[in-house]
Amino acid sequence: MTKALVVEVSENGARIRTSCSTVPDHFYIVLGNYEYFIGVTAFRRSTGEIEVEFIKEQPTRFINALSRIEFPLATIHDLKRVLEV
Repeated sequence: MTKALVVEVSENGARIRTSCSTVPDHFYIVLGNYEYFIGVTAFRRSTGEIEVEFIKEQPTRFINALSRIEFPLATIHDLKRVLEV
């Protein structure tokens, strides 16, 4: 398992930062305490960053909720209230 920081996210993909240089071309972004998995394919790499495309488009409502998180270590449980609105 590799820790990474999602710095940009949309319904179709994301840009992540990681210090790991051995991230495979296909992997899962795992959010929260193993609460939400997103299958991805890496399509662009630069030093410390990877741009990925989601295998399945994510719901706009979910992406909007993620973008409003102020505490980066929040879990999906913390998002439940936002997603129910």
